[in-house]
Amino acid sequence: MVNYVVNLLLLAAVAKLLGAITTKKRLCFGALFGAVGALIIFFPYINAGFQLIYKLLLSVGVVAVTFGIHPWQRFAKCLLLFFVTSFLFAGLMLMVNFLFAPKGMLFYNGIVYFDISALLLIVCTVAAYLLLSLLEWLFASRTQEKQLYDLMVTVSGAAISCKGLVDTGSNLREPFSGAPVIVCDYTLTQRLHPGMDHRMRVIPCLTIAGETALEGFRPDSVVISGQGGRIQTTDCYIASSKQPIRGDYQALIHPQLIVGKGSGSFDKMAD
Repeated sequence: MVNYVVNLLLLAAVAKLLGAITTKKRLCFGALFGAVGALIIFFPYINAGFQLIYKLLLSVGVVAVTFGIHPWQRFAKCLLLFFVTSFLFAGLMLMVNFLFAPKGMLFYNGIVYFDISALLLIVCTVAAYLLLSLLEWLFASRTQEKQLYDLMVTVSGAAISCKGLVDTGSNLREPFSGAPVIVCDYTLTQRLHPGMDHRMRVIPCLTIAGETALEGFRPDSVVISGQGGRIQTTDCYIASSKQPIRGDYQALIHPQLIVGKGSGSFDKMAD
């Protein structure tokens, strides 16, 4: 159970930092897959070489179960970030073990074991989630205001183009996947609605006027270009605004898509 919770937090961190679309069910199954793999701690001692290979294959399986393997570029980025977060966690645990040697903490066959109470597990889980949320907020708050980008949304062969503003105060996400949401002027999104029933989502939204809900859908492709770079991703949702968006831009872009580069590709554009 402890390893399940740790894996769940690590995978949630990967999903949040990359803005990668996944479901809560896949997130839980991925964490469970890794937790079952941790039962190797009960095997007789295994040499370091086999431990390394085993952990690598286990990590590949965990990420594949959670995020899927297509497209392979997104899978590679999720796997790399999962390695980074796992190494940071393992390094932290080694430091704690070396400095304090707490009772009830054991390293064996590359697995860390905690003998802790259920109450302490819950407290640590809540604290870790709050820390993750704080880090995400700090990353998002670094985005410069008034950043305008060229936005192109493609769905089933149809496409719309417009200017988009990075909304540094936005935390709007599709509730099931947690994917960031781009809000577009409804006159633009109407061009993409025909035949979209299977992709439609209702996205709760909190505004100055109170709670409301926006109609949204997952696109085939979103390309955001400007500021010397180009981002292409599918890990976001497009929502239709209820009020016209007028001025220099016709869309509000979630800051994570710019700060975290989404989970798509980021290529420098030629001058």
